[in-house]
Amino acid sequence: MYWKTIALAILLTCVPISIVSFISWHVGNQYLIRQHQQNNEELVKDTVRQIDEQFSQLVQYALHMISNPILKPSLADTNFVDQFEKTQELSDTMYFIENGDPLIDQAYLYVEKQNKIMQPMLGLRPLEDQADRAAWKNIMQVEKGIFWTNHLARPFHQGGSSHAIVMKLPFNSQKPYGALVLYVNPAKVNLNANSEQVAFVLDGEDTLVGQSDASKQYPEVIPDIQGVLNTIKRSYDTQSHFQLPIEDDKLLVSTVSFEKMGGIWTFVSGTPSSAITAPTGPYKHVVLVYWGVSLLLALALSWFASKRMYRPIGWMVDLFREGKAETTIENNELKYIEEKWRQHRSVNQTLQSNLNQSIPKVREALINQFLSGQAAHLTESEISEKLQGLKLDITQQHFFINVCQIHSLSKDRGQLTAKDHQLLTYAAINLLHEMSERLASYVHTIDFMDGSFAVIGFVPAASPVKDLKSLLMELSTDMIDTLRDVLSMPATIVVNGPTEVWTNVPYLLAQARRALSYRSFTSASQLLEAAVVLKQANLEVEFHFELEQEFTHTLNLGLEKEAVEILIRFVEALQNDGAPEWVVHQGLTRLRNNLFRSMIQSNHNPYAIYDGMKLQEELEELRDANACIEWFHAKIIKPYIDALNRSYHQSMKHIVDEIIQTINVNYMSDLSLETFAMEADVSVSQLSKAFRQMIGSNYIDYLTSIKISHCKKLLVTTDMKISDIAKAVSYQPPYFNRMFKKLEGMTPGQYREQFNPVIGDKKQA
Repeated sequence: MYWKTIALAILLTCVPISIVSFISWHVGNQYLIRQHQQNNEELVKDTVRQIDEQFSQLVQYALHMISNPILKPSLADTNFVDQFEKTQELSDTMYFIENGDPLIDQAYLYVEKQNKIMQPMLGLRPLEDQADRAAWKNIMQVEKGIFWTNHLARPFHQGGSSHAIVMKLPFNSQKPYGALVLYVNPAKVNLNANSEQVAFVLDGEDTLVGQSDASKQYPEVIPDIQGVLNTIKRSYDTQSHFQLPIEDDKLLVSTVSFEKMGGIWTFVSGTPSSAITAPTGPYKHVVLVYWGVSLLLALALSWFASKRMYRPIGWMVDLFREGKAETTIENNELKYIEEKWRQHRSVNQTLQSNLNQSIPKVREALINQFLSGQAAHLTESEISEKLQGLKLDITQQHFFINVCQIHSLSKDRGQLTAKDHQLLTYAAINLLHEMSERLASYVHTIDFMDGSFAVIGFVPAASPVKDLKSLLMELSTDMIDTLRDVLSMPATIVVNGPTEVWTNVPYLLAQARRALSYRSFTSASQLLEAAVVLKQANLEVEFHFELEQEFTHTLNLGLEKEAVEILIRFVEALQNDGAPEWVVHQGLTRLRNNLFRSMIQSNHNPYAIYDGMKLQEELEELRDANACIEWFHAKIIKPYIDALNRSYHQSMKHIVDEIIQTINVNYMSDLSLETFAMEADVSVSQLSKAFRQMIGSNYIDYLTSIKISHCKKLLVTTDMKISDIAKAVSYQPPYFNRMFKKLEGMTPGQYREQFNPVIGDKKQA
């Protein structure tokens, strides 16, 4: 262990010295580089301004020159051979233009109609080469009056740069006759570069316009820089900085973009890092000497310090051994001390953690067990004793129950997914738990995993029950407001209690959950008191059989829109009768089952249409009327309509619809299915089957129901004789009496006496 300590001391002493020496040298270089980049940034911007001014002056000069009267449109038809003096004057003008600006290398006048080129040194020549002729003719196709090009080669194999400014003549004319082309001399572009600085200018197509002498030493750098620039989104005054490796060195590159000739040009400036850090060379040797001297001194001090380090180690080993003769296998005292310390600390933390974690979990498990009825055999004193052992005192306590049901989001915000519902329920439980702690000394929550949960509060019995009741209602109101404001979710909260007896809590919880189903069937937030709701519950709600039959009949006809309207009336009728949530669910379940029975009668298999759908579970999760209507429409009506459309032939459906209309208008006549089949040119059996599939009953039963329905109306609203009423619908009176009693359970006379008050009063009189 002694020699390990020496090696560690030497290492720990040398490393900081080495790090400080390296950082001193590295920081110095980085400082020089940052200073260079800051200074170079201003120089780059100044160079960009000069380049911009150079080309701006060139454009201004060119615009001034093309206003010369000699460049008028008549040149297009000028005979340059016969008008020698004019030709010479034009040549002198071109010579003056070519030598008027240092950036201009050569100036060419192009006359498109004559396919001729004029240049001071070449004179006037026709373009005979096909490639030159096509290239110069193409510049006249460009819509701009003045533009920059780097693709127009100089004619007659002149060589040199292809960068040029093209100005159509006359300028901005709809029909130019030619163009003035000024080729730029790249060597004249002012780059402000020293002998070591890489600098060049790229035009809007990232083509090299001009470069410094140092750039020619690194030809491989230009494609790399162009590749980096292609990854940068450039606009006016865009700046960027990056580094490129070159010949065992790094090139520090700065770029500035500027707008010129309708494109984004870029000026690039780069300097090798070795040229920037060259002044730090002597300083590097000083740092190495300093590092060597410091290292020798550190070694000497480490040798002395290592001898002193072992003394306290031995004391700690003896302390842990406690006088016992223990030996370590590796003879490593530090590892021995570490292992002993970890053992003591681990045992202590484990015991403390297990104690802290087990008590709340066991306490919650015992409460849940009692509330679920699994510990109902325990008396008040027994459960109190068990909870007191788990650090919860229920003596001198009042208990209250809050059961909360989170409702779905409104239609404009969309329905909740299963994950969203879990997250919102979790957030709501935490909110109500925290709010209950204002009133309660201990709060226990139960998640029923169906969007509802319960909060059970333990309140010290210091105030009367009446005062606690009012405080509980205020707290519940605040809970509803908080859920609305924080989670933007409506909710129903059922309050039950307080009670002084803990064994009453399971009964109060069951009452509160039962009262939750008596909430008004709306999406708005509601606050209910369990005892009041269950006492005033109106279970005698009328079920609307007429709307049920009308809905089933309409849906069998394939009338989706009308069926939805009847469904809305059905739900509204239930709500108008004061039906709570569970009654509306029960009514919709009965409506669904009645529709299934009608489907089976019409030879449609509802289990095949709704295969895999958990209809009952989805229905019970709905918390307002609009959601129920939308769900019934999407999950029940539309699949059935689709099945009807697939099974009914359209022509047959049209025939049945016409039969229905005829029966509703001419029900008093003697109508036979054979007559309709003959008129429609179909078989009687085929028509009978289609009628039963669409209507849900056979033809005779449907015709009989229509006639009997009309007779019932005449019995109640008129004084006609029963025999006349029978003849009005083509029935013989005896047959009518038997049929009416079979269908209605009473004779026509009894029906009139029961439902016609005028006839009943006359009979009593």
